[in-house]
Amino acid sequence: MPSQLMLVTRKAMRPASDREECFYCLQPIGAAHKPDCVLIEKKVLVRMTVEYEISVPSCWSKEDIEFHRNEGTWCAGNIIEELQELAGESECLCNCTRFTYLGGDSKPFLAE
Repeated sequence: MPSQLMLVTRKAMRPASDREECFYCLQPIGAAHKPDCVLIEKKVLVRMTVEYEISVPSCWSKEDIEFHRNEGTWCAGNIIEELQELAGESECLCNCTRFTYLGGDSKPFLAE
C-alpha cells in the first residue's frame, strides 16, 4: 500500500488548524497518510479539446487553416492570448472545453 511510505509531516498541517495531523486525512504527524488522502497524488496524461471560432482569410481552405496552425509559422503558444480573449471577464472556458483521460499514471508521490 503506497500510503505506508507516505508519512505525515508538519507540511500536511494547514494554517486553518493547529492540530498536529494531516489537515485532510487526519492522521497524526509521523503516521502514514490514509490511502485515499488527497495529498497522495499521481501524474496522468489528459487531452484537452477546445472548440472555438477564429478569424482567417476568407479564401483559406481547410488545408490552409490546418497548415497555418499545425505546420506554419504560427506558434501554438499564441493560443494563450486567444483563450484569454475567449474567456473574457468570466475567465471560464467550460462551455467550449472537454478533457479526456489518456492514462500514463505515474507512481504515487506525496504533495504536502
